[in-house]
Amino acid sequence: MKSVKTLLICVNVCIVIAVAGVIGFTARKNMLNQLETSLDEYKEALYEGYDNAVEYQVQSVITLLQGIYNRQEAGELTRAAAQKEAADYVKSMRYGDDGSGYFWIDNTDYILVAHPILGEQEGNNRYDLEDQNGVKIIQEIMKTVQSQDEGGFNEFYYTKSDGVTVAPKRAYSMLFKPWGWIVSTGNYIDDIESVYSGREKQMDAKLRWQLQMTNLTVAIMVVVSVIISIMYARKFTKPLHKIRDLAGRLSKCDFSQPVEINSKNEFGQTAKTLNEAQDTLKSYIHDISRLIHEMADGNFEIHAEVTYDGEFIKIYDSLKKIVESMNYTLAKIDDAAGQVALGSEQMSNISQQLAQSTVQQAGSIQDVSKHMGDISGHAEHNSQNAGHVKDFVIHAGENIKTGVEMMGKLSLSIREISEASDNISKIIKNIDDIASQTNIISLNASVEASRAGEAGKGFSVVANEVRNLAQKSSNSASTTHELIENCIKAVSKGEQIATDTEKVLLDIVEENRQIHKLVLEIAADSAEQAADSSYIDQQISNISAAIQSNSATVQQSAASGEELSQQAAIMKELVGKFNIRKQV
Repeated sequence: MKSVKTLLICVNVCIVIAVAGVIGFTARKNMLNQLETSLDEYKEALYEGYDNAVEYQVQSVITLLQGIYNRQEAGELTRAAAQKEAADYVKSMRYGDDGSGYFWIDNTDYILVAHPILGEQEGNNRYDLEDQNGVKIIQEIMKTVQSQDEGGFNEFYYTKSDGVTVAPKRAYSMLFKPWGWIVSTGNYIDDIESVYSGREKQMDAKLRWQLQMTNLTVAIMVVVSVIISIMYARKFTKPLHKIRDLAGRLSKCDFSQPVEINSKNEFGQTAKTLNEAQDTLKSYIHDISRLIHEMADGNFEIHAEVTYDGEFIKIYDSLKKIVESMNYTLAKIDDAAGQVALGSEQMSNISQQLAQSTVQQAGSIQDVSKHMGDISGHAEHNSQNAGHVKDFVIHAGENIKTGVEMMGKLSLSIREISEASDNISKIIKNIDDIASQTNIISLNASVEASRAGEAGKGFSVVANEVRNLAQKSSNSASTTHELIENCIKAVSKGEQIATDTEKVLLDIVEENRQIHKLVLEIAADSAEQAADSSYIDQQISNISAAIQSNSATVQQSAASGEELSQQAAIMKELVGKFNIRKQV
């Protein structure tokens, strides 16, 4: 467990560390933000400076070309000579600290006019020239100079002055309209980034130095705060140690030595209050000890000699209640001792009579137990018979259910026969219609045969035979229709009978279900009756055993009553030794 001194030091150090951390974090964040802002501004200014430089250089070349062009206009040079002089002069021009800056010229027909590095490509058409990212370099430059009168910037990948390295380049181009020349130059972005990286390293080194100074300041603050915290904690905890020692003595009930603190602050006031509390506790303990000693000697005519305050009032009230309770209890015990002696003698006599009655009850219970065993056997037999009846009813119900299902199938078959008879009747009706139509056709044939005269006699005979067959088919269809009608009536009657029979069987099933339910209830009641009879038989056996045990207990009670009478006399003698208030 940490001491107050350690806690004070830890709290102060934690506060200082937290404040220092916040200060350090804020300072670091501000420095980083300032560095980032400065670097962004520097980068922006750097790129702007390079852009301005190349723009100025291109404008200087345009001014030079204008001077040569003026000489051409003055007749001093021919156009070809002027352009050759201008191209040679531009290829020889360099700028920058290391002289790596150069110019190149393309014309509006995408022809390379002059290039100090790629001289072998002069005169080539560079319309399709593109960099590694697919940017059409000359086409993009042409779009820029045509859209802006003063020229403009383009970015693309291009070969450096070593003729090998390819790097991203930011070029400025401007159109010299008299000759249709486009003068271009630019800066490689990685060169600009290299300058920026150098500046970034310088500022980063400066930031690290500032952060080291900040960390050193924070460390000094922490060390100083620890030293101050230790000095303050020592001064603060010295009186606490004295108060702690007093509390330790009080916890061991040692009131021999007060605490001495001369300070007038809260520690001194606390020490004074603790000394007063120690004196009060000593007086309370001495008085309580006296009261308890008097009660131990049998004297309950006692009173307090000091005034109790606070929680000790409850203790004194408890002592008073103990005194009053003991006076009351001892007086009652004295009275009860006589009553116990008299009652114990009466209890002994009654116990003897109860023992005799208990023996008689044990015999009666044994006889009842024997008859209950017979009843339990009959109930068990009834339960078994009810179970058999339940099985028979279940079997009969299953047979009736099977009969109902068969009757349903029979009804279904009769309905199918009825439907087939209806279909046959329809077919016979169709046959009768065909016979009628055939008869009509034969009559028409006979008429036509008569008209035909001698030539139609053979056809007339055939027509008569067809008519006779049609008549016979009609008669047969009529007879069959009557038979089918009778059959349909018989099937309908059979279907009704099957339906009525199925209904009766369903009623039988329902009645069998009710019988099954009643048989189940009877079986359950029989089983419950058998269980109750067995339980009653067991309980009667238990009662018999209890009565026998009670008989022995009653005999023991009689002996105990005699012993109790003797003890009551002894108790009355002991109570007489106490000094109590008789009026209680």
